Amino acid sequence: MSKLQTVKQYKSHIASSYKLITPEQASELPKGKLFASKKYDGLFCCLTLDSKEKKLLLPNGSTVPKDAAIGKELQKIQCDEEIIIAGELYALSKDAKRERYSDVHAALSKTNDDKMHFAAFDIVQGATENLDSYPKKIDHIAKILQGLTYFHSVEVKETDASKVLNLFDDIVGEQQNEGLVIRNDRRVYKMKQNIDLDLVVVGYTLQQKDAVRSIALAIALPGGQFLHVGSVGTLGSQEIRKKLFSQLSRLACPSPYRMSASDGSLYQFALPQLVVSVSAKDVQNERHDGSPITRMAFAINADQLEPLHLTPSVSILHASLNEIRGDKKATEEDCGVQQLERAGFFIKDMKTDSKKQISAMQPSVISEKQVYVKTSKDGKAVKKFIILKTHKEDHGYPKYVFYFFDMSEKRKTPIQRDVRPFNDLKLAQKILKDYLDKNIKKGWEKI
Repeated sequence: MSKLQTVKQYKSHIASSYKLITPEQASELPKGKLFASKKYDGLFCCLTLDSKEKKLLLPNGSTVPKDAAIGKELQKIQCDEEIIIAGELYALSKDAKRERYSDVHAALSKTNDDKMHFAAFDIVQGATENLDSYPKKIDHIAKILQGLTYFHSVEVKETDASKVLNLFDDIVGEQQNEGLVIRNDRRVYKMKQNIDLDLVVVGYTLQQKDAVRSIALAIALPGGQFLHVGSVGTLGSQEIRKKLFSQLSRLACPSPYRMSASDGSLYQFALPQLVVSVSAKDVQNERHDGSPITRMAFAINADQLEPLHLTPSVSILHASLNEIRGDKKATEEDCGVQQLERAGFFIKDMKTDSKKQISAMQPSVISEKQVYVKTSKDGKAVKKFIILKTHKEDHGYPKYVFYFFDMSEKRKTPIQRDVRPFNDLKLAQKILKDYLDKNIKKGWEKI
């Protein structure tokens, strides 16, 4: 396995295994020794050292510029073993109370930056000593980075569940850091305050015919545009779910865009007028591999929600509904990106570009299409098998899309669909053939 693959695998594992908690959930922490440290607001990065080269490697494969101050100091590190050390790359600003994620991106674009630092918090691979506890790992890292200006290990404080809240008040409350990382030798916890956001509802799925299962949410952008930031299914009581349906069903509108929920059902889009307050445990603006999160931006056009293009966005994590905000409007002032900035999240290019809008792109064309019908005592049934050539592969979309449409009048769910993206026409054609073999039997007529 290459070093980059190891870095990606470690980040993916950590991101999926840590548990998000708030100070109010401190009782969920395990008994016994715990080790707490400040959570840095930066970019996950790994320090890779061996006899041939030394790198600060990001999960997307990029490295820190060699001409940056930290890049020059990197070459001075003395280490006889081959080792990969995980940490946070952050930018230190004398004018700010704490480091900010956006400052790291700005620093990475400069060749002679002197603000970037590396805070090491774990050993990914390669330590020669038997490091069977977290403090031993930190001590080993500290020895390797001893005497350096731009590299250091995180400051770890031994504690227990009864003392964590005092540490949180000091490190997060008084020092105004992003959060607290708490761990033992088995589990990692990230303690942060909940993030409260006022967001616009742009779609919904149904739990039953008069109750909402989940809602799709967006922030308001300039010019009456709306950027999807995630969905929420923790909505509270059945009464609230029915109240949401009552209000959203009156706002239901068409859209040429299709967005599916976690259960596979498609969202019914709604005119962006209803505002809700939600609490999220965290907000992410990049995927496990370090690539930016992009989501669809929308605008209202002739009473329908028109998709514009994929735009840098965020994912709200472990969110729940607080209340419907009848006193708020679906405007940039009430539901804009400044809410994320107040919470410490700065997302570059969180805006639309008219040149990238789907309506300005070359339209998709049908590459292959087969339609079959069947009439029986249960009514009429139709099945469509379509391959589209999108002409949008230069804009982050797949080159081909396979679309399956299945309609049966008397079935409990009359219409069923499936959509599969492909960049290889032969693979799309193979899927079409597989679907034909599975779905078209005796009695079906091709039209």
